Amino acid sequence: MTDISFEYNVPVFAGAPDAGTDPIHRDTPQYESLDWETTKAGVQKAEKLGFDAVWAPDHLLLGRDQAEYECWTLLSAIAGFTKDINIGSLVLCNDYRNPALVAKMAATLDVISAGRLELGLGAGWHEPEYEAYGWEYRDGFERLMRLDESIRLIKRMWGAGSEGASFDGDHYQIEDASCMPQPVQDPHPPILVGGQGEEVTLKLVAKHADIWNTDVFNGDVGTITRKTNIIENHCETVGRDPNEIEYSWDGHIICTRDEERLDRFLDLMTPIQFEEEYQDQSNIETEADARGYFIMGTPEECAEAIERRINAGVTKFQGWFVDFPEMDGMELFADEVIPQFN
Repeated sequence: MTDISFEYNVPVFAGAPDAGTDPIHRDTPQYESLDWETTKAGVQKAEKLGFDAVWAPDHLLLGRDQAEYECWTLLSAIAGFTKDINIGSLVLCNDYRNPALVAKMAATLDVISAGRLELGLGAGWHEPEYEAYGWEYRDGFERLMRLDESIRLIKRMWGAGSEGASFDGDHYQIEDASCMPQPVQDPHPPILVGGQGEEVTLKLVAKHADIWNTDVFNGDVGTITRKTNIIENHCETVGRDPNEIEYSWDGHIICTRDEERLDRFLDLMTPIQFEEEYQDQSNIETEADARGYFIMGTPEECAEAIERRINAGVTKFQGWFVDFPEMDGMELFADEVIPQFN
């Protein structure tokens, strides 16, 4: 049986609505004010319950009051107060940091965490952050070409040893850049790539990634099946075994036996009007719509939703527990859903 992992997305921002409005962000629709001890408690609970990894998004302006923890600082802190659980970025924006520095940062974090890092990377998309922080927002194709070079550069530095690595690309150049100590994991920490573009992004996945990640609104079974078939076709084109790539689902989880509780969370989460990049998808208006995208309902219903995605090729499940900072849903999920797949 293929190993299935269950992983926890760290609430790095508060998303609860102001009175009479929609949530500021639906990943955390009950979290009213960003608080370190509350966020930390969620990570500790996930490790205690046996989740396999924790993941943090890399954004700067998404939360309520624009309060949000910076991803890499947060991961470093988590590495210090956890022992067994893996840590990862979902996903690090390539344009926010020099890739040679990311290679060094990641190698260091892999060493100090005793080989628990999973490095998630993406081309970047949230233009207001670029504008606010003074980064150039290039067109989508150029952002993807920069990501392609970054991954190649990072892997080269990870494998270069004490002699250092050189790289002369269109976007990045290094010369004899050392990355000592090298990462603990052999051959290197897994690289996760997030993104949906079928012609460029998914080909980049086929070339470079150990893991491909859906996003929260591409996790329905039909979309997963289509995207993974495209990745497999790209693998044939680039001469890679598609079995080398793992597929991960990133999305919202509502696990409860209380129908009133379920209805309350659905009222918070819906309706969802898709933005332009999701123009080929139907909006999430009803409970039936939500069940296509979320893992939700009783433990039995959650397990059925997971099984459908396993049948589509998913082996990693990265969940936003919608009831956070309450932890009843995470506990019920760990007690009654995860054991069905161990």
